[in-house]
Amino acid sequence: MKMHIGFLNILLIIFLPIKVYGSSESILIVFSGEETGNLEPCGCYEGQIGGISRRYTLIDLFRKKKDVILPVSLGDLPKTVGRQEEIKMEIFCRAIGEMDYILHNLGEKDIEIGPQLINYLSHTSKTVFLSSNVQLVDSFPAKINQYVLKECFVSGHTLNIAFLGILSKSLLNSYVLEYINVKDPVQALKPLVKQLQEKANLIVLLSHAPLAESVEIAKFFPEIGLIITGHNIEEPIDSITYINNTPVVSPGIEGKYIGIAKYSVNNAMVKRKSVEVIPLESKYKDSREMISLLKEYQQILADEDLLSKIPRVPLSNDLSYVGSTTCGICHKIVYEHWRKTTHSTSYSTLVNKGYQYDPECIKCHTTGYGYVSGFLNYEKNSSLINVGCESCHGAGSRHIKYMTEPYDVTDENNCVVCHESEHSPKFQYDEYWKKIKHPEEMFEKIPKTME
Repeated sequence: MKMHIGFLNILLIIFLPIKVYGSSESILIVFSGEETGNLEPCGCYEGQIGGISRRYTLIDLFRKKKDVILPVSLGDLPKTVGRQEEIKMEIFCRAIGEMDYILHNLGEKDIEIGPQLINYLSHTSKTVFLSSNVQLVDSFPAKINQYVLKECFVSGHTLNIAFLGILSKSLLNSYVLEYINVKDPVQALKPLVKQLQEKANLIVLLSHAPLAESVEIAKFFPEIGLIITGHNIEEPIDSITYINNTPVVSPGIEGKYIGIAKYSVNNAMVKRKSVEVIPLESKYKDSREMISLLKEYQQILADEDLLSKIPRVPLSNDLSYVGSTTCGICHKIVYEHWRKTTHSTSYSTLVNKGYQYDPECIKCHTTGYGYVSGFLNYEKNSSLINVGCESCHGAGSRHIKYMTEPYDVTDENNCVVCHESEHSPKFQYDEYWKKIKHPEEMFEKIPKTME
């Protein structure tokens, strides 16, 4: 991991109260979570929602109304492990720091990416990590808070809002238990809830757990006024549940939505006014601050040359990729037809957005990326840019050498590798096939150089 790890002798901290003053009328608890690596909509189709840039804009709109804004994160910034996900998590932490998030509750994906990164970020970023039932073992002295207490001044009153956070053990892979200690959520929360009842006007729980488990926690702790939960809830707007008047609400997945719980203050009493979940649609313009951060993210991918560092799978039967221009020597009519399809310009769509060094994008905009002899980068094999003939029919070296051998026939299974629900939800094989279907061709005499 390309980072300096600072080892401090701090294992667990109770975060000291931070005061928020102003001529405020309301408190807004803004919550997000389960981004799983989705910094922004990929741009593969119109109408996508989500992204840190739109989120920044929406939170900024709330701030301009001069309410007290308390943004919190439920957990799961990365999707999996690996260097690109580490970079994403660092960028996410910087983003929520710029949005003045008061905390990030640890999810299982945050844990799985590794204790070294959590330790590093807990000491170097603005992000305050929270978990009431998880702690890293002594060799990784990360700053993880059991609770966070916020002191606010609203409608002439000083109020304390307490935040707790748990992670369900059911979501953790067994190997991570080697470097973390996990308590039962209810047992971990009991003394903390009792302690905070005397200090806080409102207790909020970030429950990184399946919805059913969060509901049971709500039943056990009626003292908790708001539970922000998951897990993997795709339609959060329709999933708000009330247990003994306590809202159990999710921000959804992939950073597509943001939740808002609004409270007013009357005679020093906090009263809930509304709870809602809002889709981050295109009407919320991209913020300048987050656009700059996303460009920096792409530059880091380029500087570290991640394209060249992914594992490459060998092809069977000594096959190798030859490039579409080689195919066009014999298949001229088909090649000219292909040049008029959007497949033939798929690489340039990445270049235009500055994403040509992003391994997650490049695999579906080039030929053979991830395989030996496939696309690696533009400098080494520019003949394999774009979705070419071999993206559908397979590596063509054997067909070039033995032209009488039949070539692989494509079908829908090859299409859905890239045209899957996340990036191509409107994909219909029959309709899309019409756009790329080869015209009839009459083979010309094989060039002597290939006989």
